[in-house]
Amino acid sequence: MLAKAQIWAGLFWLAIGAYVAWAGRDLGLGTLHEPGSGFALFWIGLLMVALSLLVTVPAAVRPSPSLASLWDGVRWGRVLVVIGLLLVFGFGFERVGFIPGAIALLLVLMLFVDPVGWWKAVPVAILAPILVWLAMTKWLRIQLPAGLLAGWFD
Repeated sequence: MLAKAQIWAGLFWLAIGAYVAWAGRDLGLGTLHEPGSGFALFWIGLLMVALSLLVTVPAAVRPSPSLASLWDGVRWGRVLVVIGLLLVFGFGFERVGFIPGAIALLLVLMLFVDPVGWWKAVPVAILAPILVWLAMTKWLRIQLPAGLLAGWFD
């Protein structure tokens, strides 16, 4: 029974959620009208605990795959390529900028790492970063580096 993958995953996220809730409470909850710095963390932690229980409790009752079965058929080469691409994206983030870097990353991922048709990859790779950029910079007022496109999206 202890070898069940869902039980271990649920217990892991239960512990993380409990810690997040505890840390949020430790920072101070405040009130609903004047939330403290830990208000959001506390409720996010409780939500994580509840969701982890939704995984753990049914897994303890019914059969589920073993922990070792989660790693069957993993394509480690692709995993390492994705990690490498994310590192390159992270290190070049400020110089290249969010939009061109995210477009390039998505194109490489969708055309070469886990291929989909170019008619899907190109529109998604172009529209998704632009929509995320609009949401972050215009609505949430979070600055993202312009990089190569400095002056175009101001």
